[in-house]
Amino acid sequence: MANADVFALKNSGLEAFLFAEVGTEWNGSGLTILSLLARLGKDPWAEAANWSKMPRALRIDRLADSIGQMPLRPDALRDARLTAARLVQLLPGQDAAVPSSPHRLWARIWQPLIILYCALAFGMAVTAIMAPHG
Repeated sequence: MANADVFALKNSGLEAFLFAEVGTEWNGSGLTILSLLARLGKDPWAEAANWSKMPRALRIDRLADSIGQMPLRPDALRDARLTAARLVQLLPGQDAAVPSSPHRLWARIWQPLIILYCALAFGMAVTAIMAPHG
């Protein structure tokens, strides 16, 4: 029986992140996150998937620390934290700009409206109760 995980990479949503460039090496070639993680002896897809579940600040810290371990040019090392902050936006995850499921989309759009309408109804009920009856 074929392993279904073989096709998981294509739909993982991690490609933009893994193939993003983190800086220029001393030899002039660009270094991607995929290469960076592989050089650190980590499975790039597994590591990126783990990072996508972390809070944004922790993602930035982990990536900046990893960048700092690479033989990059001084400007790339100096800007490691800024680069990490920019690149973690490419990771799918809990604080991504686009909701990852229809349920989250519903919650982002309708939940605030429902809360507003409930608050208005409560205010109208309190006003009706407190109004002088004559």
